[in-house]
Amino acid sequence: MNLDLWLAHARSGQYPLETLIGQAEELQAAGRAIDAARLYEAWIANTSSPALCVALFNWGVLLSASGDLDRAAAAYAKASELNPQFHQARINAGLVEERKGNHAAALQLWVDVAGSPGAAAFATIALNHVGRLQESQRQYAAAEAALTHSLRLDPAQPDAIQHWVHLRQKQCTWPVFSPLPGLTVNALLASTSPLAMLAALDDPAMQWLSAQSFVRRKYPLTDEPIARSHAGRHEKIRIGYLSGDLCTHAVGLLMAELFESHDRDRFRITAFDFSVEDGTAHRARLRRACDEMVGIHTLDDRAAAQAISDREIDVLIDLHGLSSGARPGILALRPAPLAGTYLGFIGTTALPWVEFVVTDRWTFPETLTPYFHERPLYVDGSMIPLSHTPVGTCRFTRQTERLPGDGVVLACFNNVYKFTPEMFGAWMRILHRSDRAVLWLLDDNPWATSALRQHASAAGIGPDRLVFASRSTHAEYREKVTLADLYLDTFPYNAGSTARDVLDAAVPLMTLSGRTPVSRMAGGLLHAAGLDELIATTLEEYENKTIELATHPARITELKASIRDRAKGWRTAPLRLIRSLEAQLVEMLGTSGPFELIEY
Repeated sequence: MNLDLWLAHARSGQYPLETLIGQAEELQAAGRAIDAARLYEAWIANTSSPALCVALFNWGVLLSASGDLDRAAAAYAKASELNPQFHQARINAGLVEERKGNHAAALQLWVDVAGSPGAAAFATIALNHVGRLQESQRQYAAAEAALTHSLRLDPAQPDAIQHWVHLRQKQCTWPVFSPLPGLTVNALLASTSPLAMLAALDDPAMQWLSAQSFVRRKYPLTDEPIARSHAGRHEKIRIGYLSGDLCTHAVGLLMAELFESHDRDRFRITAFDFSVEDGTAHRARLRRACDEMVGIHTLDDRAAAQAISDREIDVLIDLHGLSSGARPGILALRPAPLAGTYLGFIGTTALPWVEFVVTDRWTFPETLTPYFHERPLYVDGSMIPLSHTPVGTCRFTRQTERLPGDGVVLACFNNVYKFTPEMFGAWMRILHRSDRAVLWLLDDNPWATSALRQHASAAGIGPDRLVFASRSTHAEYREKVTLADLYLDTFPYNAGSTARDVLDAAVPLMTLSGRTPVSRMAGGLLHAAGLDELIATTLEEYENKTIELATHPARITELKASIRDRAKGWRTAPLRLIRSLEAQLVEMLGTSGPFELIEY
């Protein structure tokens, strides 16, 4: 591999493009991408070949990968100028503009490709990028329109389908599963993402099938697990937590007390972290609560797995599952003798290398084991740790929040993608039968808010009966919840971390427990709190119990007092949960490691 000789040939102006590409690929394979870029640059500067656009494109790819975005953009622009039909160059140029933060420019490039005559082969790619970027910018209607166009051109796109379905959930566009040309409801269900399926159907078999399909499509098994070299028994058992949500996120908000509750005389706690650095006090608390927090943001999966293996972690607990931002490729490399999942995804991961799920017996009845790859590891109490951090003085009033001073406020601040027409229909019937009640919801996005108003109108409910709250900080939201009389849970995707906040605010929460863990997690919390009267098992029971409370405010007052009284005993719940977890991990590790070297 003589780079000087290759560069001299490239500058000659007579070098075949095929040879150039082969040598550049050889340099890249050797980890010398910068030298490969130099080789292209030398050839481009000294040729008049009609294939110049191809070299410019390849050079742009290398420049983009190295972070030289301005020159990458120039290379793609020149390639497009030389060959206006070279649509891939404009698609890549859009990706560069996106990375530079020029979102309008990126969208325009992709829209131009989608509208170009003869660009059918690239139109779906361009439209899918439009949909992805618009979704990330919370422009849900535009994102859905782009993906609808893409799917009309080519219905056989599972990735586009899964985003299209979830976008409709986020906008409360019902029915969510609305057929498109070439796509039946069955086909839409088959490509629905695991997260969207949790909110769509209370069916453990469908949730299992969705997870299986997703994992097989996205995360093929690796044949090269990372080498591990546990030397033997450690003085302390080493527990690793893998997460990108150790910040003011629903998962991160639950984990601080759990990290702090670990027995440091017997366990060493390491967080392998790829979270957003939000600079909050809670983020700092999470960092202090671990013996070590290892940043893996910039590491690829293999390097991250190696960091876990190097620290001889005995059991790795993933806090993502199949939720957004998950990195199951790390788990696939099996960097620890034992791996499990907790909190981040309340359903089976279908990941063959994940052996257990941390849960409780209400949330995960043993009858559900056939629908989970993971075996349940049952902790004491609720899997969502009951605790009590009292809400401080409320800075808000019903007047500031446009709520009736003498009415009954029924609240639900769950994510709107968890809303279903069946549950919303129940809420409308509750309003019909409780004429003093209003429904207080989150103004998540203008399309969902408009749709919900229309759904309410179609059910005969006037616009004054729905009140929408703007998004706020976590502390503000906790204070606002105290203004509610009764919190209405969603189904089949229950409130999780939010349910604990509601109880912290001493507000009763009415939930419906169904057939899946995600539909039972709020019930698990209420059961552990001794509030079983707030758990319904049918939609009719949910409605009737809610109406009974909404029409008897004195009973709500009694429940609030009961919650405040019971909360005094909840402070030890995180400690009891962690001690039961630790005891079972010790038992599991005693038979499967880390005390003996395990080879794959």
